[in-house]
Amino acid sequence: MRLAVVFTKEDPVRFVSHLDVQRLFQRAFRRAKLPLAYSQGFNPHPLVSFATALSVGMTSRGEYLDVMLTEPMTTDAFRSAVESVLPDGVRIAEVFDLGESRKSLTSAMRSADYFAEVAFPGPADADGIKQAIADLLASEIVVMKKTKGGIKPVDIRPMVISMELVKTEGNTAFFSMTGKLTAEGGLNPETLLGELYEKLGTSGAARIERVRIELDREALK
Repeated sequence: MRLAVVFTKEDPVRFVSHLDVQRLFQRAFRRAKLPLAYSQGFNPHPLVSFATALSVGMTSRGEYLDVMLTEPMTTDAFRSAVESVLPDGVRIAEVFDLGESRKSLTSAMRSADYFAEVAFPGPADADGIKQAIADLLASEIVVMKKTKGGIKPVDIRPMVISMELVKTEGNTAFFSMTGKLTAEGGLNPETLLGELYEKLGTSGAARIERVRIELDREALK
């Protein structure tokens, strides 16, 4: 059977790399003594796939992975067994059965919501920030990006669904952002904030959380 797992990545593990998160779950699944299915060949490995990677330093309320099992198991039993061996900072938010579907979670991703807390060198001017956001979203947002053909200018504006200032407190501003997230790529919120800093003529130090990944579960059927 194939199960999808929604998990969190919180402050204690926000600097753990994606590769190490993969290893963390593989170890946890073995410690939980799950009936894991393995790949064939000279170097068998558990059939565990992640929908997408999360940038180092970010936290998340809902990342996705799927795992193949050789024996049926209830979602409650799976969750109980795995949560008992996970480290601080990683929790299982949901488990659901993918049935006979062999479609990848990545193919069903549509967008992602982010929340950012940004510390500026001086007082955060709400009106100035709102105007800078409006100016930023009014036209192309061209950044230099590494592609298969080398480093090239890329317009990331089509990847931005929304960007809003939530509130300001002293030198700190809080933002909500939604960007496209698909198998072909997604919005990097750090890059978008960097462009906003340029509009404001300042710098900022951001703490970013991926609040939600929109996954089209109907597309997995």
